[in-house]
Amino acid sequence: MNIFFDMKKPSIDELHNPNNFSLIESFRIEEMMKFLMRELGVNPNSSNQTKKPLAQKIFFVVLLFIAGGAFGYVIGKQIGQAKVDVWQIAAAFPVLIFILLPIHEGIHGLVFKILGAEKVGFGWTPKSLMVYAYAQKFVMSLKENAIVAVMPFLVISLGLIIALVFIPSYKVLIITTLILHTYGCLGDFILIRYYIKNRHKEMFTYDDIDEEGMSYFFEKD
Repeated sequence: MNIFFDMKKPSIDELHNPNNFSLIESFRIEEMMKFLMRELGVNPNSSNQTKKPLAQKIFFVVLLFIAGGAFGYVIGKQIGQAKVDVWQIAAAFPVLIFILLPIHEGIHGLVFKILGAEKVGFGWTPKSLMVYAYAQKFVMSLKENAIVAVMPFLVISLGLIIALVFIPSYKVLIITTLILHTYGCLGDFILIRYYIKNRHKEMFTYDDIDEEGMSYFFEKD
């Protein structure tokens, strides 16, 4: 049972009824990176994607440079102050891959379950080296999809900040891991942005990974 939203959602059959809903997006799971990059504005190759104004693109690039510069400054400053060996920076990569990545996807899966999904699965695409969690044939609103997307970032970031307070001797390791994980959440951030962009619409999404390997997005007519 969905404990967060008291709303009646359409069935998959109702979503595929052209009299009620329009199919907005559909792609194979291994092509999800193309969808994410298109929404980011890197590869806007779909007729559904309107071109962004040049000023908006420039602002986004400048914002990325500022954010990257800020992250680099913080890391450099912390390394200089802490006087720790470079091993802490190197250790952040295995911590991210072998510890935080399973936790990240597990949080996605847990939120799927809390929202009411019966079957949750995990996978990865060799084509884009993307790891993902999915809820098989579970219809969600875009708002629910955004909640699933944001929770790993919130939980893991909070955990790392708490760790920074209690074990400051490892602050370079923790800060580096926090930055790497934040960068790894880019796809989740894009899904959140997709919800914000379409929040005025009544849209739903579901995955059929086990049978078709597809993701679908629909809009109510």
